[in-house]
Amino acid sequence: MLWLLLLHIVAVLSWCASLLYLPALIASSASQQSATSQQRLMDVVVLIYRLFMTPAALIAIVTGTTIFLLEEIAESWLILKLTLVFFLVLCHAFSGWIILHDQRASSQKLVLSCILLGAGIVILILAILWVVLTKPF
Repeated sequence: MLWLLLLHIVAVLSWCASLLYLPALIASSASQQSATSQQRLMDVVVLIYRLFMTPAALIAIVTGTTIFLLEEIAESWLILKLTLVFFLVLCHAFSGWIILHDQRASSQKLVLSCILLGAGIVILILAILWVVLTKPF
């Protein structure tokens, strides 16, 4: 059981790190002057999203669900945590949407979207950490 918890923590850390890094990388690619350097950065963004961030999210969700079911945890703080994780999944999906639609958006609009997304992700991660560590109710 301890190995499952460790795998969950590693997956959550990997997912959150890539969630924080991706909007900055997207905003950086939007500010590139040459099309080749912009395309190169977007290739890295897609690679991180598909091969690192999404598998880490899936592993985190599957291991977290397994721990929840094996431990039979049914406390109210867990409902709050799962709600916050749901919003983190929405941020993950919004990152994918930004990647798909970045060529059509203006640089300023894309950078603003990435800043707002990054701020939302930071708030969600801090809120999830607070709920998990304090178990307020």
